[in-house]
Amino acid sequence: MKRRYYFYTLLFLSLLSCKKEKQNQCADTWEEDVPGYWFLGDLHVHASGASNDTGGDSYPIDIRNKAMQLGLDFVVLTDHSNSTGSDTDTTYEDPSLFNLGPEFPYWDSCLALSLSNQFLFVCGNEISPVNPDNSIPTGHIGCIPMDLVNFDKQVVFIDRPKGSVSGADVLQQADQAGCFKIVNHPYAINRWIAYDWTSYDYDAIEVWNGTIGYDDFDRFSYDAWICDLLHGRKVTAIGSSDNHRVNTLAPGELFNPALGYPMTAVFAENLTWPNIIKGLQEGKVSVVEGSSRLYIDDYTEAKCHAKGKDVAWIRLRGQVDAQLVNPVLTLYHFTSCIDPRPSTSEYPELNQTIVFQKTLDPSSSFDEGIKVSGKQGVYAAKLSGDNFHYWALSRAIVIN
Repeated sequence: MKRRYYFYTLLFLSLLSCKKEKQNQCADTWEEDVPGYWFLGDLHVHASGASNDTGGDSYPIDIRNKAMQLGLDFVVLTDHSNSTGSDTDTTYEDPSLFNLGPEFPYWDSCLALSLSNQFLFVCGNEISPVNPDNSIPTGHIGCIPMDLVNFDKQVVFIDRPKGSVSGADVLQQADQAGCFKIVNHPYAINRWIAYDWTSYDYDAIEVWNGTIGYDDFDRFSYDAWICDLLHGRKVTAIGSSDNHRVNTLAPGELFNPALGYPMTAVFAENLTWPNIIKGLQEGKVSVVEGSSRLYIDDYTEAKCHAKGKDVAWIRLRGQVDAQLVNPVLTLYHFTSCIDPRPSTSEYPELNQTIVFQKTLDPSSSFDEGIKVSGKQGVYAAKLSGDNFHYWALSRAIVIN
């Protein structure tokens, strides 16, 4: 018995010594990053022959080629549910197709156009119920297949008759299908595509939808995401283009966004779909546009990677796109929110303080360490400018 006690005492002292040694190793410099890479993707793209109003120039091969030209690592097609076969020159959806599918018409084409270790092309869906009154939101839900091997691509989504299908109904269908569920453009100038907040059972919120840049409706969506985090919900922030015409010049126009403007950077071990999904589920993302980048990490007092209340340092790294006008890097601490949801006509308001702010130069890179208190709340950063394009939004660090 004494021998066993002596052994465990030595083991404890050894582990304690290793822990102290690690802390000392971190003290003078930041602990090394965990292995992995940042992969760039667009999770909300529409294709000719499957979604209406695409101009006939956005077939899968066109999208794949343009995406690779732009440096994207993955793209997800999210064509509107039950609009397959609509005339590509009109916004009218054929009523005879409602609730008939197919919902994933380019499934095989996307797989065939994927290139191992170079580019992932996935066929998803944007489930799109509507109300008879276009001023009443319902919501568009991005249904991103998580398992490309076992996913039932013959599934049919029920999104009609008009006014009979809520956002909650759609989220349930997407969940049952095995999708990573994204609330696309939850607040929008066109209210009929906004979300009705009848359920919070989503995995992500599109906090930046490709339009004229990062606008007020994107900010409302961002604030809703922060509110979710403050309420204890695990939600990932994503940004995507909602591109309908692949040859649109960057950064796009009001109702005609360019492919990859914005995009979601996902941190993953390698470029495989299971690892991209894992990164999305774990919230290891950054929303970026152009060549702007923004990554956030948390560390202990000794500059080792932190967990929970041990956070003493926030580190912000990245770069600024040359076209960002008057770039400013800001770190926020969010502590509470006024959340009017499920109201769709009022918007969340955040209680926030600016922890750090710095004016940067276009085309510059940055690596800033900011001492923080580690108090409860949410830390998140923005790289912003006067022209509302070429911004970057970090993931969030939540301290409970």
